[in-house]
Amino acid sequence: FDSRFEGGNLARAVQVHEFEYDLFLMPDVNTRAAATGGNTQWYYFAVGNTRSDAEYTFNLVNLVKPDSLYSAGMRPALY
Repeated sequence: FDSRFEGGNLARAVQVHEFEYDLFLMPDVNTRAAATGGNTQWYYFAVGNTRSDAEYTFNLVNLVKPDSLYSAGMRPALY
């Protein structure tokens, strides 16, 4: 995992199973709730050294905005 580039906001990745990871994101800059952990509405990080024959699961643990476009069917962008 890597987010050491402009816009990267992955704080920590914890492996919970062979191909499953819990991901903790840094809060958005200059949000009103910064003193209490901040808001987290987006994510940007890279994953490398993976196996092409495995399916990976990434759990975004602290992406907890009460109302978001994900609840309306939006899906993450991968490339």
